[in-house]
Amino acid sequence: MLVINDELFQIEDSITYTVERLVETSEFEFYWIAKKKFDEDIELQEKIKILDKNKNFIEFRPELEQLQKDIIFNEKVYQLRIAENDVQTLLSEITKNISHALSKNINIDENLPIKKGGHHGHS
Repeated sequence: MLVINDELFQIEDSITYTVERLVETSEFEFYWIAKKKFDEDIELQEKIKILDKNKNFIEFRPELEQLQKDIIFNEKVYQLRIAENDVQTLLSEITKNISHALSKNINIDENLPIKKGGHHGHS
């Protein structure tokens, strides 16, 4: 049963403070800029819609395969993926710090696709 007391309010205040500091980081700033550029590229968004509508036919239609490559190698897509990975790295570090405060035996799944190595980071 959840007990609502001063400790709970302190935890809530700490979370709010942490989130406020996080969105002020350069990682989040870069992410918001990359996301805005990605979202505002009308041509790119149209290509993504076409590919999504036809995702079951990519292997049978060479023009869809080429469209997929165009999207994957688009600079705005690349920048957004880098920014997302940087934010995820930052969040993983915070999660590791919180978990280590509880126990050094807690493992954190970092699931960072761009980072070298496996998906499971042991902290």
